[in-house]
Amino acid sequence: MLLQCAADFHGRRERYEKFVRVFEERQPDLVIIAGDWGNVDDKILGKIDVPIYGVYGNMDGSLSHLNDLVDFIDGRIVEYENLVFLGIGSKYPESIGKKIDIVVTHIPPYKTKDKAFLGMHIGSKWLRQLMEEKEPRYIICGHVHEDAGYEMYGKCYVVNCSIGKKGIATLIDTESNEIEMIGY
Repeated sequence: MLLQCAADFHGRRERYEKFVRVFEERQPDLVIIAGDWGNVDDKILGKIDVPIYGVYGNMDGSLSHLNDLVDFIDGRIVEYENLVFLGIGSKYPESIGKKIDIVVTHIPPYKTKDKAFLGMHIGSKWLRQLMEEKEPRYIICGHVHEDAGYEMYGKCYVVNCSIGKKGIATLIDTESNEIEMIGY
């Protein structure tokens, strides 16, 4: 399955327009937005004709105007095409009983793609523990604009798809495990 991901649009229309152009060219199976949406014109997202999973970021107010276009998975476990997703944004799950393939979160796990501009690690220790215990295949996050990219932790790819400084989109092929960061 081909996923197209990004985080940290912060309401910038040109970022959304570039993201949608990549969608139109590459035709992914699922779109994931890992928080900090900002002010979004629903007409732009309306051009995306596959499911959109999203979580809230630390800068997001109400995004209820997008509920017809986006499945906000904050605090929920959902399945799509035999993959199990966990959303962590404005809500955390009460319990996680099943195997998770992909965690969608705004904040990265502690000490993994979370290095801020002064070199401090600002990720979530709770998420780090979850990553170590549940061993998901992917953690898709954003928040730390300075540390966009991906790295392996054990068998888990931690993908910081922030476009807050640069970048347009990140494509993840879950079958081949290929990750392509576009515009970084």
